[in-house]
Amino acid sequence: MNVQVVPVRDHSRVEDVLAGLASAGLAPADFTAVGTDDEFSVVTAAVLAALGGARGIPVPVALALRDKLEQKRLVRAAGLPTARCAWAASLAEAKGAGVEPPLVIKPPAGAGTQRTWAVRTADDLAAMPDEAGPWLVEEFVPGGELHVDGVVRDGVLVVAVVSRYLHNVIGVRDGDLIASTTVEDPDLVERTTELTAAALAALGHRDGVFHLEAFHDNGSLVFGECAGRIGGGMVAETVLAKSGVDLYAEQAAALLGVPSPAVVSATPDVLGWANLPVPAGRITRLPSQAEIAARPGVAAAQVWKRAGDVVSDPSGGSHLLAAKIMVRAPSVEAARKALVDTADWFAGAAQVVPA
Repeated sequence: MNVQVVPVRDHSRVEDVLAGLASAGLAPADFTAVGTDDEFSVVTAAVLAALGGARGIPVPVALALRDKLEQKRLVRAAGLPTARCAWAASLAEAKGAGVEPPLVIKPPAGAGTQRTWAVRTADDLAAMPDEAGPWLVEEFVPGGELHVDGVVRDGVLVVAVVSRYLHNVIGVRDGDLIASTTVEDPDLVERTTELTAAALAALGHRDGVFHLEAFHDNGSLVFGECAGRIGGGMVAETVLAKSGVDLYAEQAAALLGVPSPAVVSATPDVLGWANLPVPAGRITRLPSQAEIAARPGVAAAQVWKRAGDVVSDPSGGSHLLAAKIMVRAPSVEAARKALVDTADWFAGAAQVVPA
């Protein structure tokens, strides 16, 4: 395969990418298709594709998959339940946006709980740090958080794997583990899949991969967010193990406009994954991939840090991790236990010197 790498300062900025291409003697018109699996570059890739007449996600759809205010407007207009929200240029404006606590304040187009706060009381709101905006102010939606990962082609779902987080993702701020297991309740899977299909249609996302989140409370489902890329953690590995569908192959097929290669072969096993963090500081010892993979129930492991690395406080976002695991078990309870036990063991086995 002939691959040319063009370094740029910020691959999420159209200006930087265009300048980088020009420096390499390239232009958007030189490409057949333009795509990305990076959350912050979805709109950039769409703009580049449109400039060159290449295949890619249409710009309005890319924006709907990124900007949460536009996303919720479209979903609400389609009759689907979702959180009330307001846009604010500054934190001072956010505090007066008219959405009463409990609420969530976050960037309109962020990712991974970065710069995201759950505000439970008026005092919490008043005490928030004065960070630069703009902000999205959302009403707090109760219930457990689900995520749905899969593929849509020509507006039809090819596959949708429904999972439930052990703790809602915002809980990473309080030290909760970022982890999930597949949902095995047929009724909940069916209703969540129906919500997913309707939300994708509302957003205009007809071809590609997706990572959608929703809240389930006392039988009701509320749309949360939807991204036009593969989910983080070990979502791709979990979907492959659960359904037999390779999300990366599907993403490429959708981008190139060729038929879906999917052959769905679901397993009754429960699959799950977790991000394994370590405290902030300099790592002096980390369990190896082989050590992690040898833990009960662990089907696959990845190590993302090594001794000598300095890591940030993991409460800063769900992307701050040292390793990842995927588990396979005969029941949801067994899968959750394998995730929690391995995370506890990993935290005890890792050695970090506070920095």
